[in-house]
Amino acid sequence: MKIFMERWLLPLISFVIGGGLFALYLVSIGESNGFTWLITVYSAIMAHTFMVVGLFIASRPRFLEKHIGMPKMYETHAVMTLLACLIILFHIIHFWSGVGAMFRSLTTIFGYLAFICMLCGLLSGMLSLSGMFIQKFPALLKIKEGLNREVMLWVHRITGIGAIVFAYLQQFFTFTRFVQPYFTALTIVTFGTIAYYLIWKLSIAMSSKFEVVRIEKETPTLWALELKPVNGKLPTYRPGDYFSIYLKDVDGVGSEAHPFSVSSAITEEFPDRIQFMIKESGDWSGSLDKVQVGDKAKLDGPYGDYYQPAIEASDKPFVLLAGGIGLTPNLAIIRHEIEESTQRRIHLIWALSLKEDTFMLDDLEAFKKDNPNFDYDLIYSVDEVENYDHGFISDKFLEKIGVHELYGDAEFFICGPGVMINATKDLLLNNEVEQERIHIDEFDF
Repeated sequence: MKIFMERWLLPLISFVIGGGLFALYLVSIGESNGFTWLITVYSAIMAHTFMVVGLFIASRPRFLEKHIGMPKMYETHAVMTLLACLIILFHIIHFWSGVGAMFRSLTTIFGYLAFICMLCGLLSGMLSLSGMFIQKFPALLKIKEGLNREVMLWVHRITGIGAIVFAYLQQFFTFTRFVQPYFTALTIVTFGTIAYYLIWKLSIAMSSKFEVVRIEKETPTLWALELKPVNGKLPTYRPGDYFSIYLKDVDGVGSEAHPFSVSSAITEEFPDRIQFMIKESGDWSGSLDKVQVGDKAKLDGPYGDYYQPAIEASDKPFVLLAGGIGLTPNLAIIRHEIEESTQRRIHLIWALSLKEDTFMLDDLEAFKKDNPNFDYDLIYSVDEVENYDHGFISDKFLEKIGVHELYGDAEFFICGPGVMINATKDLLLNNEVEQERIHIDEFDF
């Protein structure tokens, strides 16, 4: 069911909305001018619907995100934008004979403006958010690295909303505005979604602030950031959830949101504050040395479904597979399980590149004392570290440490770089671990 929702729920919503608008159009107009005309009208309505649903996705609706996951939502958002661009491009070439008709009327002017905004939105999204397309084109990846992410995000937002408004106006300046109740429904869907997006943005701006109570380096490239709510009320979150962090009032640090998994859990150790482990990997994370205790932040969230209530309620063993900073959500799960004294069998496998990336070994040893059924193993892919394995997570390594005995029953949690996630997931599937028992936390969006 979860796989179905991840792949098809948002496309299904789009086709239901688009199909409903198309049906209203046919009922309202009361006649048909042939199959080609029907395809033309339907495709134009679907292009508009794809843009509107894309804006809805950009609002990060939690009631859907908990079932689909943000990476899948953003993938759908990117695909819908691409499809909308292709549909409108076909209309321009086939019906408007290219750019020559741009200034023919207000209808064509707004139509071309919508297409230009869509293209700008697609490109700016690729160069600021999505790794779905850009990873396949090294030249675009190089361009992305040289651009200001915050500027590109604003371009993406403005052109995205602009495309929707211009596409609406393109229909308004045709006879379509007289086609009722279709045009009323189109107006409600269009501006209702824009209002939903703006209300979400306003809710973040008006949300409670958090104060930085700790900012320290755990390793040469890893920051521990701890935030405490100014009003004393800690948001309810589950282990493995993540928040988008805003540091708008800190000089030298970008004001745009950046998503990070929580490494803390609501425990005696963290009763009134949230901890994040942040690896230096870009301009924003590389500027955290400018953040000081007492600085203010805002959080949007929580998001995520890594550690689901039904799985927590079971007595199955857990195998936590972490690559580098992918330890973060798994650490939150361990802390929660220790706090609840479940005595569940938990095995952490932590894959690292360098010895200097290692931290919290004392904490892991303390967890073993609190829960005799907890164990952990580290493996390094670059440095050769005494008393630890060298290489990558493999069948041979998992058999050596006894994890192969858990293939038939355990719940597996994977978090790390994309390559590590894919390789580990394939390894588990090849060993007949059911897809439903493999839980993934991606952070490449």
